[in-house]
Amino acid sequence: MEQISDYKNLHQGKNLFILASGPSLADLDLSLLKNKIVMGLNRSTLVYPAPYYQCVFDYRLFDLYLNDYQKVRQLFTLEGRPLGLTLKLLGGEGFSTDLEEGVYSGYTISYFALQVAAYMGFNKIFFLGLDLKHDGPKTHFFGQDPQTVNHEQTEFPRMLKMLNFGADFLISKDIEVYNCSPLSTLECFPKISFSEALAF
Repeated sequence: MEQISDYKNLHQGKNLFILASGPSLADLDLSLLKNKIVMGLNRSTLVYPAPYYQCVFDYRLFDLYLNDYQKVRQLFTLEGRPLGLTLKLLGGEGFSTDLEEGVYSGYTISYFALQVAAYMGFNKIFFLGLDLKHDGPKTHFFGQDPQTVNHEQTEFPRMLKMLNFGADFLISKDIEVYNCSPLSTLECFPKISFSEALAF
């Protein structure tokens, strides 16, 4: 059985594309990622069913998409979930460099994934769909999730705080993080276009 230590620096110096769930993800031609290493988050399997990696920790999503998650190469999650390589939750706020000890939620799966990516040694990380902003009634790339319609007021400020914290932490590391979302309110990661990211 695989352990998280098997992944330490496994992809040293490589590039990673992370698929978040914001509305802008629906505007991208994800077939262009076929020769890239891709990490999906949450429901991204609806539009990119076979990522190299997947990160999920919401119990509700395991109930809804268990069959999809069983098909991914490797899934990272938290303890107590029905599937995947499990990590211990250390709390909401912090940045873990040793995933054998555990991981911080950062109140968003995007922050969880950032720690996993850094641990695996990726040195260029490109977020797609990391909007932290709704597009009219659309909360996600697939439309509206009624459970998240208030997130701009409730959850996004906490997520922004932790992504800013993670960006500050990674300044001292040899890791570059880029945000490819034209909608995003996030300022802590340099913004580039999807086509620019593909050219790296």
